[in-house]
Amino acid sequence: MTKSLRCRDIERLVLESEDRALPAGEQSLVGEHVRICAGCRGFAADRALIRAELAGVRWPAPPEELVLRTRRLLQDTGAAAPPVVPAWVIVAMAAVTIITSIWLAVWLPDLTPDTTLTDLPLAARAAVFIIVQNALMLFCAPVVLRTARARRDELESAR
Repeated sequence: MTKSLRCRDIERLVLESEDRALPAGEQSLVGEHVRICAGCRGFAADRALIRAELAGVRWPAPPEELVLRTRRLLQDTGAAAPPVVPAWVIVAMAAVTIITSIWLAVWLPDLTPDTTLTDLPLAARAAVFIIVQNALMLFCAPVVLRTARARRDELESAR
């Protein structure tokens, strides 16, 4: 049973084959398609030419001073350390999520496929509640960003 792929899929597989070895099944699909499709054959040939040309390029090494400054900057800014989010933000997000889940679990079973327009107020209430939840979550985003900026400023002033 041979699976037929579109040219777009074959091109994706050709690109993926540059980063990883394709499984035997995918290799055979690409091989079969490239044999019969001139467009994909040209695409694969162009990619092979690009790889061959780039393999011969001697990439210059960055200046040692740049490497040292970059490493120092990463260490000084604590790039690996995630920002600290205040506990009240986490508690507020969790509480709103739990309340929404409970509320929806109670009211959603009332909505059935034969729901009529007279049931719209319930659906409207559900929509408003979900919108309010999303607004509260968006409210928390600036707090998280402020916390991250404060941490960054603290690290910069410590230098």
